[in-house]
Amino acid sequence: MISPTSAIRVATWNIRAAIGPGEPFPPAWWRHVDATRLERIGSIIRGLEADVVALQEVSVFTADGLLRDQPGRLGELTGLEVAYTATHAFALVRPEDGRVIGSAMWGNALLSRAPFDSIDAVGLPVGADDDLVEPAGSDRPLAGVRFGDAEPGVREPRSVIAARLPLGPASLSVVGTHLTYAGSGQRADQAAALADLALERGEPVLVVGDLNDAIEAPQLASLAGSFDDAFAAVGVPAGDPRRASCGALRIDHILSRGLRVVGCRVERSAGDASDHLPVIADLEVASGT
Repeated sequence: MISPTSAIRVATWNIRAAIGPGEPFPPAWWRHVDATRLERIGSIIRGLEADVVALQEVSVFTADGLLRDQPGRLGELTGLEVAYTATHAFALVRPEDGRVIGSAMWGNALLSRAPFDSIDAVGLPVGADDDLVEPAGSDRPLAGVRFGDAEPGVREPRSVIAARLPLGPASLSVVGTHLTYAGSGQRADQAAALADLALERGEPVLVVGDLNDAIEAPQLASLAGSFDDAFAAVGVPAGDPRRASCGALRIDHILSRGLRVVGCRVERSAGDASDHLPVIADLEVASGT
């Protein structure tokens, strides 16, 4: 049980499946997954001393007969309860000869000190075949291109993992996700669906994850207008470089309702364990909740 009278520490981190930083995403990515790096990620998570940790780009896959269960292994490494969701699976294809050698899921995890009261997985909207990734004539990548004509990753299914945790006589809802990188309209639709889902869960509630946009972006307006931004609550305004969590990008967020933020920061000591850095916030239950 999480005590309602003490601070709750929450963290969010895109771990890039223990591949490490680098662009572009490597072909045959599963060959780059490093068990030692995953152990390092587990050690960093332990050091965060968080009550709840939301993780993105966590994989369960089998390649050449070997099973890799990253959420399960992170549970072992950290001693925390684990919940995991992925809303699609895909084949692993050797780039050298096109041979299928396994399959994978790519999703979101929650780690918690307290047992989960409930866990839900919900898919987010994706663009239809005839929708344009970006409007024709815009200066964004894939402007004027139909989703049906774009490479599959542009319309990769995205999901939400939502859990309730015991908080004294009540409960705390934690909603974790990873929104699409492709298509501003698609991302806006996903953000709106995420906001609706989180609001339905009542208070207190946390919305955490890699949202692939800055909090001031129009695509995140439905979230920014409904939830308290942890960075802003401690005096770090939109656009401030102290928010940078993926190179110079400010795309990892902790949002809440019914909670009072007492601290928020990027954990820069995580170094190159991933291409992202963890974001951590300390919160207290707001009076009257």
